[in-house]
Amino acid sequence: MDEMAQLARLWAEVPEATEGDLAGSRAALMSRLATPRRTRRAAPASPSGRPRRGWRAALSVRRVALVGVVATTLTAGILVAQVGLGGSAPRTPGYLIGAPPADAKALLSLAARAAADQPDTVPARGQYVHTKRLVQRSLYGEDEAGRTQYTKVLVNEERWEGADVGKPWLSREQPLSAVGPAPRTVWDHGTEDTVYEPATCPGEPAYTRLGAWPTDPAQVRAKLVAETGEDPLRVWSSLQGLVAESVVRPRLSAALYQVAAGLDGIVLVPDAVDAAGRPGLAVAMDDRDGRRSELIFDRQTYRYLGERTVNLRDRKVKLPAREVIAKKGTANGTAVLVVDLVPGLPEVSPDASRMKIPC
Repeated sequence: MDEMAQLARLWAEVPEATEGDLAGSRAALMSRLATPRRTRRAAPASPSGRPRRGWRAALSVRRVALVGVVATTLTAGILVAQVGLGGSAPRTPGYLIGAPPADAKALLSLAARAAADQPDTVPARGQYVHTKRLVQRSLYGEDEAGRTQYTKVLVNEERWEGADVGKPWLSREQPLSAVGPAPRTVWDHGTEDTVYEPATCPGEPAYTRLGAWPTDPAQVRAKLVAETGEDPLRVWSSLQGLVAESVVRPRLSAALYQVAAGLDGIVLVPDAVDAAGRPGLAVAMDDRDGRRSELIFDRQTYRYLGERTVNLRDRKVKLPAREVIAKKGTANGTAVLVVDLVPGLPEVSPDASRMKIPC
């Protein structure tokens, strides 16, 4: 086990120190770090005006010494100093020492803590929950030789769901860019609006549907198992859909992450990237059909970024008119960009599609 993993495990086993415990160690460390102004020397400059290479080496030695002090103090079981990483959630191993989670279970535990610190989105009557996502999709075609051609398309997707039952919803998609041989006329049809009109059996907005779910992890797991059975992959698939919806209810997200942490087959993916190009850490499961599905989290704050599905090997994909080969490494996914409240719907396109709100 490497040193950072050892420190992360040690942190999980050490009780939180009191202010009295910290006082002596903090004073000792600050005394060690404090350097009188009269003893500080400017970096010797090279003819170009930049510090010489030897000075950089000396600075590195001093930083290594500081890391040694912090590690020694943590080993003694007393927190001495917090080395902050910009934007990281306080009081997590990532915030204190920059140690990556050791495995998928550790990442989900950190994600659950980060989600629990976020307030649920509770719209007032008449308001709309507005979500904005960046969606990565795949288009397949064939060249003159009959070989499969792949184009990656990025789509801006927005959704407005009313707080009141019986109000219309709006979904809007706008293609942004594409990488691949497909001509623009194939993937760019302009902004497309879909209005979901109230049905005879009122569909409930996402936050209302999710409001019926408990936030106790044991109860959430029992509810999932009752709907899907005990198979970990089926539980995982159902859980993924709920995670995508529960961006409006982080307390439920926290429970879902804790349930996911107990599933057999989850693995840590240390180099995941969401549809928006944001690097992250992912928890994944093999879908048993040549794909791997991932939940992606920010590397520092452990907040949910989105999801993606990656082809682990070349696999056949059935389209309405033919069968194509999806190449190993290609991926589809969604990145969550915005979750907020707005007073109403934007202006709807006159040629919008019309559908009934699903019951």
